[in-house]
Amino acid sequence: MSFPETEESCDTIQQGILQLTQLCNIGGCKFTKDILAGIHSVSKPLNLTMKSKRTMLSSSAIQLVTVLSADLGPSFEPLVSLFVPTLLRLCIQTEKISRRLARACIFALIGNTLALRPSILPYLGELDESMALRLVAAEAILACLNSASFSVSNIAMDTRARLIEDVIELSAQNDRADVRKAAKDIFDAYKVHYPDR
Repeated sequence: MSFPETEESCDTIQQGILQLTQLCNIGGCKFTKDILAGIHSVSKPLNLTMKSKRTMLSSSAIQLVTVLSADLGPSFEPLVSLFVPTLLRLCIQTEKISRRLARACIFALIGNTLALRPSILPYLGELDESMALRLVAAEAILACLNSASFSVSNIAMDTRARLIEDVIELSAQNDRADVRKAAKDIFDAYKVHYPDR
């Protein structure tokens, strides 16, 4: 997987990713420490592969991250900083398949992990000028807030609550109606969790 991407190496990279995904699917993530160390060591080439213009490679790499989040659950935490920024950037690509898979992977991270949601929030709060990215971030924050396992005790009250407030404020002033609607939905969910703020 750590070969430079060329026409000749594509199949080898693809096979490496598929084998790693299969390893996770058959219980390899039970060896959490080893999997985390292995994934950490190949995170740079894996991120490059997720950004590949070759759809099959990109799709396989994104799918691997989705499978890792499902199988590792809260143990995926050390990998958040390695993959979430790339996934968010992929959400604004023109390539539809990568964009759709990256968005689905972000929502899978939210759905597959209980303790992880607060560590994703700072990345979602780094609003970009891209309206599409703002919408994905707003929808992901809403998914975090609407999650049955999300509670005040699961979040560092001051910094994370302030981050959500900033997202609400910026999104409510957005030109796009769908972003403003997401801001209203976030605000409604936020009031449930933080009635005193």
